[in-house]
Amino acid sequence: MKILVCNSGSSSLKFGLFEANHEVLLAEGGIDWSTKPTRLVVRRPGRPDIREELELREHSEAIARILECLRTGPWAPLVGVDDIDAVGHRVVHGGNRYTAAVRITPVVQRAIGELTELAPLHNPASLEGIRAIEKALPFVPQVAVFDTAFHATLSAAARTYPVPRWWTNDWGIHRYGFHGLSHAYCARRAAEMLERSHSRLIIAHLGNGASVSAVRDGVCVDTSMGFTPLEGVVMGTRSGNVDPGMLIYLLRRKGLSAEQLDYALNYESGLLGISGTSSDMRQILEQSSESPDARLALEVYIHRLVQTIGAMAATLGGVDALVFTAGVGENSARVRELVCANLGHLGLKLDLIANTQRKPDADVAFPDSPGRILVISTREDLTIVRETKALLDSDTGTPTRQPSTHLREMTETV
Repeated sequence: MKILVCNSGSSSLKFGLFEANHEVLLAEGGIDWSTKPTRLVVRRPGRPDIREELELREHSEAIARILECLRTGPWAPLVGVDDIDAVGHRVVHGGNRYTAAVRITPVVQRAIGELTELAPLHNPASLEGIRAIEKALPFVPQVAVFDTAFHATLSAAARTYPVPRWWTNDWGIHRYGFHGLSHAYCARRAAEMLERSHSRLIIAHLGNGASVSAVRDGVCVDTSMGFTPLEGVVMGTRSGNVDPGMLIYLLRRKGLSAEQLDYALNYESGLLGISGTSSDMRQILEQSSESPDARLALEVYIHRLVQTIGAMAATLGGVDALVFTAGVGENSARVRELVCANLGHLGLKLDLIANTQRKPDADVAFPDSPGRILVISTREDLTIVRETKALLDSDTGTPTRQPSTHLREMTETV
């Protein structure tokens, strides 16, 4: 059973082709048209990379070229596109309606489109990818796997904002959480590494975007991101938590517009905003010894992260393992060291040598540490494969191809 995974961005498209039954990666890569010329990379385990410069302007052209690469050449993983049994898409926001993976239909497409106002940078790109696959592979079933779904298990107390009730009831204003595919994968992988399914996990997904979740026995009970991915810890260019009253002050007294606030909080804040130089943690670490602003950016980042981890531990009533993942979490031993230096009271004792020398997936706590400290290489693509396969298997026992949306709509009209 072969499943193609698509992660569509506004100016890029990443993909992975898997043999799903054994979770074997056959090929991966992507197309990035944010640069000129557009660049395509296709990687196959044990084979030379394919690298091309192309003139592409939209997702449908990107999908067509990717499929061509997957079925041509001496090491092609596909004989033809008919070898693809299903396509799984990462969709950032599922709203209240979709709290699990769902087979994509015209109704689902419309719902994803309606949620654009909650995820304006992400859901439209996902729709473009879905429609491009529909055009290229009209009879192949497609599945939407939502980043918000893992956090749908939050209790009413964890999910609800203390705002007028009608905001919640009429407008759906509550905490959704994000990075769910990564948190779901890490929760499962941590259980494997700990060799037990009943545990209290705190998962720190630290990339340019960052979020922390509290997971009890594989179920998410709290998370740092909220109604949007702007809430929570300090990020590369996003502020994380700020005082709402400060925003009202800036609107009323300083003449900033809603659009200016939106841009500043999403693209000019976080590490970049404090340091004035970079949103990249590697550069912040390099500059922190000489630049007071870079040093302050690092200190604020660590302070807010430790504060959030402590809150998650309180929610769980303790912690059996702290997980670091994503670009910063997996690769920055220094960030892990600074975070864990303040967490000894939680029973988390970092082995500095292991922290520096071991590569993911690894346990970098001292052997006698009451709580484990895990570094896990996140695999959002595998979460999509697993949920796509599980959904299709539960629907029919085996994946089945369906007519294209156009043909279905014609049939429904008739």
